[in-house]
Amino acid sequence: MPRRSVALLAVALSCLALAAPALPLSVVEVAREVRCPTCNTPLDVSDSPAAQRMKVFIAERITEGDDKQEIIDALVVEFGRGVLTTPPKEGFDLVAWIVPLALVVAGLAAIPFVTRGWARRRGDRPPPEIRPEDAARLEEELRRRDG
Repeated sequence: MPRRSVALLAVALSCLALAAPALPLSVVEVAREVRCPTCNTPLDVSDSPAAQRMKVFIAERITEGDDKQEIIDALVVEFGRGVLTTPPKEGFDLVAWIVPLALVVAGLAAIPFVTRGWARRRGDRPPPEIRPEDAARLEEELRRRDG
């Protein structure tokens, strides 16, 4: 019985998700994806005159029914690829995504080798010798503590 109720609940939730209207696109949503061409900060936090004009342009395109990618593509045509906050995941720009990931993987792979080398280096050294006066002082401290 519990399996049947879980299955019915899953079907009901998926129907609700399909029936729910999509949230309307906002200027801030699009502005997070592009940057201001004059101050080079994300458009959603920039207040420069160029940023204000771009936000008006985005609002107009939203009211015309354009989706997020269409608006971003129009801004790239107008201002070039430098207006994007993240590089596209294609062509030469793919390097900007692959290199950091490769460096992280290489760093994680190097950890066992580096730590093994540290452990070997420490194991080769003989333990430090205790001077007779230090040994006597230690014995005296232990006797005082115990007694």
